[in-house]
Amino acid sequence: MLKMSFYDGSLNREELKKFIQETEKPIRYTYGLKFRNPTTRDVPVSKEEALKIVDRESLLDATEYRDYLDLNAYSGNDMW
Repeated sequence: MLKMSFYDGSLNREELKKFIQETEKPIRYTYGLKFRNPTTRDVPVSKEEALKIVDRESLLDATEYRDYLDLNAYSGNDMW
């Protein structure tokens, strides 16, 4: 199972992009801390949009679950 995080330095953007291009699993996107109920939470995204997110977001976690890939991006304010 894939698990990458900006926080611990395990985020490898090129490896993540390759995984996104090859996976058949649906991809969900959240912007913000999930326990704070962000307005963008578990939104289904296409592979093309997921690749843009990987390029655009510097604070990003990616976790593969049995049924989907979860992309979770954070703002600088989330890290305070």
